[in-house]
Amino acid sequence: MFVADLHNDLVQRIIEGEDVTKETSHGHTDIPRLRESCINLQILIIWVSSKSAEPDFFNKANRMFDNIEKLSHEEDVVIPKNLEDILEGVNSNKLLLPISMEGGEAIENNIENLYHFINRGLIYLGPTWNHSLDWVSSNYDEKYNKEKIKTIGLNDFGKEVINICQENKVLIDVSHIGEKSFWDIENISQKPFIASHSSVHKICPHFRNLHDDQIIAIKNKNGLIGINPYPFFIDPTFKERESKVRNQHKEKIKSIEIQHSKKSSQWLAKQHFFQKELSSVCPDIDVFLDHMEYIIKLAGIDYVGVGSDYDGLDCLPKGWNDCRDHIKIAQRLESRGYNHEEIEKVMGKNILRVLEEINY
Repeated sequence: MFVADLHNDLVQRIIEGEDVTKETSHGHTDIPRLRESCINLQILIIWVSSKSAEPDFFNKANRMFDNIEKLSHEEDVVIPKNLEDILEGVNSNKLLLPISMEGGEAIENNIENLYHFINRGLIYLGPTWNHSLDWVSSNYDEKYNKEKIKTIGLNDFGKEVINICQENKVLIDVSHIGEKSFWDIENISQKPFIASHSSVHKICPHFRNLHDDQIIAIKNKNGLIGINPYPFFIDPTFKERESKVRNQHKEKIKSIEIQHSKKSSQWLAKQHFFQKELSSVCPDIDVFLDHMEYIIKLAGIDYVGVGSDYDGLDCLPKGWNDCRDHIKIAQRLESRGYNHEEIEKVMGKNILRVLEEINY
């Protein structure tokens, strides 16, 4: 069975100096654990925050590309640059690590920079993370900072970015964009787009999750939704339990902040600490499956995948400790009565279909 995961933030650990070619004792992935897992294709994410103290976004993103490409020095690792590379790798025993981008900060409002990253092998682009850009609004800002947004939805430059990506066989990822941006993209898109790591608003009303009409719109464009297992996004009761655990560890949080001066280092250290501490209050993996089944019933089995957000989360559902537990998704689907062909679609074949459609 070919297995693909649509979102992984491992590069954030690499740029902090971790050697992920060796097995590590924290986080959700590294090369040895990915080899041991059922995952054949793991999409790695380039992410530079607009709130960074070092606003050299273009060069910082290129350094992340460089660090990911160094992983190809491992004899069984391939960094695919296009669909042909991916399809060639599907039938091999290689670990495929395509590169995508979350947030368009690195473009720096310059179309030539966009072409630069396309030529480096960008598989898909998510226009925003939590923070809006000059040309596109995020779901966080549309909900909490609407009066401060320069552009609500897409402006002309934003529409040009979307069109150039689709003309050059780069998927658009709508997971973090605002509702106005979503519908602007839906209106101009001539090809499928995806939500690489989102869940269902009807079950868990978080601003990061998709409404039913958005789910149907993605289906109508022949796209895909990668369900995100982050407990905040799948269980509306989790926040209260999580807050109690954090309050018990205020001194540890202060200690981490003193020990690590860089915000990115603090974020990783807190994530690694709470990965274990929050495990007892996380929802069961079946809550994640409930989101998956909701979309299957609403839109169909062809429009669902998995976007784990590995190494971008401080906790996963109970029993899902790291990427080696990814196979449990297939096992739980089987226990719910899905057949082998249906499970294969969810676990990996659906994203291959979308990539083939964007390329033709």
